[in-house]
Amino acid sequence: MKFKRLSKILAAIASMSLICTLAVTLPAHAINATQTNTTTTTDAPSPTALKSALNGYRWAVEHGQVNKASVLTIVDFTKPSFEKRLWVIDLKNGHVLMHMHVAQGRDTGAVYATRFSNSPGSHESSPGLFTTQDVYDGKHGESLRVNGLEKGVNSNALGRAVVIHPAPYVTPSFIKQNGYAGRSWGCFAVNPAKADKFIDLVKGGSVFFAYAPTEAHDPLVNHSLSSGDEELYDAIMHETSHSHWFF
Repeated sequence: MKFKRLSKILAAIASMSLICTLAVTLPAHAINATQTNTTTTTDAPSPTALKSALNGYRWAVEHGQVNKASVLTIVDFTKPSFEKRLWVIDLKNGHVLMHMHVAQGRDTGAVYATRFSNSPGSHESSPGLFTTQDVYDGKHGESLRVNGLEKGVNSNALGRAVVIHPAPYVTPSFIKQNGYAGRSWGCFAVNPAKADKFIDLVKGGSVFFAYAPTEAHDPLVNHSLSSGDEELYDAIMHETSHSHWFF
């Protein structure tokens, strides 16, 4: 299916006061942060993960799946679990809101994520394009459901009860002691100290994208970036003089 340019999508969203155009102006605190912090390659998702997430985001917006278009969450499963590999990106104001650890499924791997599944009972993570749903009080505390948008890849997420929830095995102290984050049954478990803030930021229909190498074969995300996507990609990866997102 031929997609429209992301720039047109962003312009349409901007008219609804949900998101700014690509020519963003950073708030004062963000500009100050860029002057005092440096960025390394581990501070940002891989270029392939980011490009796939942008294509997935565009697809979800075009197909009416997004209620909160100003926020994009990216998980880069090519990175080990002892690294912070989840980013919440504020597309409206042009910076990263949160950068944190996230767990993978028990049978997906110990340190690196190598196996993925959409099957109930697999205890493996599912990659791909999701949207956030409703908040509920579960056995782990306040949790957030996610809906998988890709048939055969993550479409069983709701049925499998794949959710975002706090877990003590994703704290910095646990990771330091064990050398990697603990594992879930397929949920995107996060540090309890940051869970409430994270859930509040992304709840209500934002895009959540989990990248894994299997996404290279995904027709929703494996095509080339449009010119509009390229502009946003360059801005996020601070390859232009106008924006510095990862600080």
